Amino acid sequence: MNLSGSPAPPSSFVDRLADEMMTRWRAGGRLRTEDFLDRHPDLWHRPDAALELIAEELALRTEGGEDVAAEELVARFPAWAAQVTALLDCQRVLGPPAAPRFPVPGDMLGEFRLVAELGRGVHGRVFLATQSGLADRPVVLKLGPDAGNEHLSLARLQHTHIVPLYSAHEFPAAGLRALCMPYFGGATLAELLTATAKREPLGRSGALLLAALAAAPAPAGIPVPQPGPACALLGRASFVEAVCWIGACLADALQYAHDRGLLHLDLKPSNVLLAADGVPMLLDFHLARPPLRAGESAPTWIGGTPGYMPGEQLAALDAVRTGDPVPGAVDARADVYALGVLLTEALRYQGPADDGEIVSVGLADVLAHCTETDAARRYPTAAELAADLRRHMADLPLRGVRNRSFHERWRKWRRRRPYALSLVLAVAATAAIGSGVTLHAQRQVGRARTALEEGESFLRQGRLAEAAEAFRGTEALAQGVPFQYDLTARVKAGKRATERGLAVTELHALCERVRPMYAAEVLAPDEARKVAELCRAVWAERESVVRNLEGQASADLEQQWRADLLDLGIMTAYLDASLAAPDSKTDDRRRALETLAQAESLLGASGVLYLERANHARALGLMDMAAEADRLAQAARPRTAWEHLAVGRAKLGAGDAKGAAADLDSAIALDPRSLWANYYQGVCCLRLGDPTGALSAFSACVAIAPQSAWCYFNRGLAQTELGRQPQARADFDRATALDRTLTTALLDRSRYAPKK
Repeated sequence: MNLSGSPAPPSSFVDRLADEMMTRWRAGGRLRTEDFLDRHPDLWHRPDAALELIAEELALRTEGGEDVAAEELVARFPAWAAQVTALLDCQRVLGPPAAPRFPVPGDMLGEFRLVAELGRGVHGRVFLATQSGLADRPVVLKLGPDAGNEHLSLARLQHTHIVPLYSAHEFPAAGLRALCMPYFGGATLAELLTATAKREPLGRSGALLLAALAAAPAPAGIPVPQPGPACALLGRASFVEAVCWIGACLADALQYAHDRGLLHLDLKPSNVLLAADGVPMLLDFHLARPPLRAGESAPTWIGGTPGYMPGEQLAALDAVRTGDPVPGAVDARADVYALGVLLTEALRYQGPADDGEIVSVGLADVLAHCTETDAARRYPTAAELAADLRRHMADLPLRGVRNRSFHERWRKWRRRRPYALSLVLAVAATAAIGSGVTLHAQRQVGRARTALEEGESFLRQGRLAEAAEAFRGTEALAQGVPFQYDLTARVKAGKRATERGLAVTELHALCERVRPMYAAEVLAPDEARKVAELCRAVWAERESVVRNLEGQASADLEQQWRADLLDLGIMTAYLDASLAAPDSKTDDRRRALETLAQAESLLGASGVLYLERANHARALGLMDMAAEADRLAQAARPRTAWEHLAVGRAKLGAGDAKGAAADLDSAIALDPRSLWANYYQGVCCLRLGDPTGALSAFSACVAIAPQSAWCYFNRGLAQTELGRQPQARADFDRATALDRTLTTALLDRSRYAPKK
């Protein structure tokens, strides 16, 4: 009942305030009902809305174990004394909401036996456990209320320096969700920095950090992972080098998350694990969320840790509290700021030492650049910060900041070229400094080998940009050091393999740009013609491309470039035929057939090529050629996920959406995370009049590739078919923000009117 006679506020508005109250309480902020009523004074005159907020506060306080007295509520809200007393009585009769019931070590939780408690927070606990269904393997279980999306954030992240998620398990009877993760042993960076802080600054080193790691307590009866190559690197590094290396690894992890549309927003030493094998890993994505744009509506929640949040993140927190729009963008630079604070904190007590082992001017400038108050003055990406940290370790000039110290530039140059002094000076000083030069050269070789091993490791993992940077650093460190033939040969081989791998990446990027245009519902003609010209230019160089790409370092890269080059031929033929002018259609179709013949000659026979040939031959009226191509396609049945995908796509191009859907189902069954199988399946659903299926398929695409404009664009088409105009507009806006060339396709808004 509305007692005031004033119009009641929309229930969605009150629900949003209640959600905000719950989120803030669970993040540690104990907001009271009056905070919301004072922010929105009209609510003081609308008891129904106010009582909803009071009920939410009562539930949260009861969940936290508080006993709320009626006298307190009456004193706070005397005008509604009867209502709040009745509300409290109802709550006592119905009972409090079930709070999570946490188990203790020794308990069984599903198939997990809890061994030891590793830590706890306000709303969760972390246990070491064994999983009986998988040979009692040791795992880490993070237990918390069955709410939130941390498991969905972690599920998208598979990176060397991010602790991955094995699985998520719901335990409704206990009100818990368990996130199951691998057990890596080790200790948090916060624990290690505390342990090393007891030593005098000049006595700290990477070896000391390693010793603290080895001394970290380990549960009895659980095997601890053995030290790995990273431990050898730490053992040889100075303290500053060790911290810089850890920072570069964390920056790599952040960049990986940012590329997938996620910010961490809670980076601090206690959320960094140094595993027992020496590898730094990022923990705790419970506050992770997509970036916020300036001017957009405040989200229902955002979090962070004071001292590690930049100004724009704090301003967004205020916007959540006041309900105002977000004043400034919160993006990757917020995580760069937090990483800069973390590194500054780690190095803060590192005192002066000899031979440059202090926080040098260049490194201090790198850290200051991370923690600029104005986000526009920071490193724009975590990858650029990682590159500068590695360049600092390799004594190379920095790129993100000025190299303003002449003394530091000279020292770095001398380290890279220890034998560059003139012969006369070298001979004159031989007796005095011979042993020093030898020791310096040995140290230089040690650094070069460390950088080389890191580059080779990046190459094996397919992290080609980092590999290229590491090999460049190795080359600079080894320059001028004689008799290092094996080192030089390995660097040369690594650089060549990396360059060829990067060429595969460039070819893949071109194909990824073209693939959405195949059988697209809407094409921007100018953009499509530019892409077609680029495809023709690359295809004309196909034989030199093959010579350059053959013999990759890994079977995956070898398979990828061959599939991509085949696709490039198919796409070139498709675009030639699709964009042909009416008076040149026959010639362009014949050119498409010639392109497919070239692809077969270069890459071998393929059922996909036969289907594409049949499509173009039918369009030209060459029915005998089409029938023969169909016969050959039937004989070459698809086996792999990619083959099913390509066959389904060819059928889609021929107008057989139903047949295409069956092959695409097979592709998804073999590889559920295949972006293009889900994408073309969505196109099939749209053509078959199944917008619900299309929405599901394109939503999967958005989850797999959150930076792909075409995924949002096509999901908008599905939303439109379902009459969900606000959601469609949001998807179209996101698509055009990611790719302005799609704006042309949206000019005719009448196309997106809801179906009658």
